[in-house]
Amino acid sequence: MVDDYDAMLTAVLILVSPVIFALPVSFAWRWWVGIEPEHEHYREKVRRVLDAGMPLARYRGELDAEARKVHISSDRQGRIESDLLHRLRLQHFLLFPSLILWPLVGIFAAIISIPMMPLLKLVEWILIKKKALSGVAVIIQKYTRWEIIGIPRLDDGSKQFGKALASIHRMPTTVFLGLFAYLIVSYSPMSSFNVLLLSALVYIILVSAISVIRAATESTLTFADPTNRRIIPMESYVDEKLGPWVGVGLIFLLSRQLMYGSKIRTGELLIDPVPFSISVLVVLYTATIIGITVEILFFRSRGEEVRMTFQKQMVDVFQPDVYLFNRNLGTLRLVPLMPLSLWLETDENYDDLLKDT
Repeated sequence: MVDDYDAMLTAVLILVSPVIFALPVSFAWRWWVGIEPEHEHYREKVRRVLDAGMPLARYRGELDAEARKVHISSDRQGRIESDLLHRLRLQHFLLFPSLILWPLVGIFAAIISIPMMPLLKLVEWILIKKKALSGVAVIIQKYTRWEIIGIPRLDDGSKQFGKALASIHRMPTTVFLGLFAYLIVSYSPMSSFNVLLLSALVYIILVSAISVIRAATESTLTFADPTNRRIIPMESYVDEKLGPWVGVGLIFLLSRQLMYGSKIRTGELLIDPVPFSISVLVVLYTATIIGITVEILFFRSRGEEVRMTFQKQMVDVFQPDVYLFNRNLGTLRLVPLMPLSLWLETDENYDDLLKDT
C-alpha cells in the first residue's frame, strides 16, 4: 500500500514538473519582452490602437516614430506588439522544455512527421481543392443563420517577430491533441507499442485536419451573429469549439488514468503510474516538436495559398463585404470598406479607404 502511495505521489510530481518549470520561464519571457518604463509607454500606445479596433498598419508610421522617441529598437517593438496580439499563457510555457529535450524526442517526432507530410497534402486536397471546408461553412451558416463578413485582422502591419509568436500561440491546441489521442488510445486492450503506434496514427490525422482548417481561416473572414450581438473570427471558432473539450478532457483522462491506471491500461510498460507519467511527458514534448515541424513545413510554405484559396471560395458562395470594426469615444461602429472580392484583388490593402474613415 505504501509503495502504491509513493508511486502515485512520484507520478503526480512528474506530471506537475512542467508547470513548476513554466513559472520562471514566464517571468523570464515577460522581462525579455520589456518591463522598463519606456517599454510600458510604447505598450500603452499600441494598446490604444488595438482597443480602437484599428489594424496596426493604419498607425505604423506613428508607432515607429513613438518608438524612436523613447529609443526602442525595431526588435523590441516586435516583441511588445506580438505580446499584446498573441499573448503567451501558462499552457504555452509548458511546451518550452521540448526545446531542451528535442535531441531525445526528436527521433520520435521525425518518425511521425515523415508520413504526416503527404497526409497533410491529402487533407488539403479534400478540404480546399475539393471545397469540403467551404461546404462545412455553408452548413454552419444555414444552421446558425449567421452572416459571413470580413474584418481586417488587428495584426496587419505588425513587426516581423509577430509571425513567429503567432506560430507559438496556436501550438497548444495542436500539441494537446496529441496527448489527448494518446490518453484515449491507452484505454485500448493492446500492448504498449501498439498503443503508441495507434496514438501516432490518430494524432497525425487530427493535426493534419486542424492545421489545414487553421491555415484556411486565419484571415479576415468572420461570423457575425446579430441575434446574440457577437462577432466571431473564423480562426477563433475552431478553438472555441475544440479547446474546452480538449482541456477538460485532458484533466479528466489524466486524473482517471492515475487513479485507476492499473485497472484500465493493459500494456506491460504503462501499467505502473511512474512509467506512464514519463510517457505522458514524452508524448507532450514529441507532439511539440511535431507542432514546430508543421509550422515550418506547412504553414510557412502552404499557409498563404490555402488562406487565399479559401477566401476566394467564400466570395463565390457568400459575396461578403469587408467592414472596419472600431471604437471611437465610446462609440462602436461597423464601417463598410469594400467587397471581399475587391479586398483580395487589391492584395488586402485598404490604406486609402482607411484615411477617409
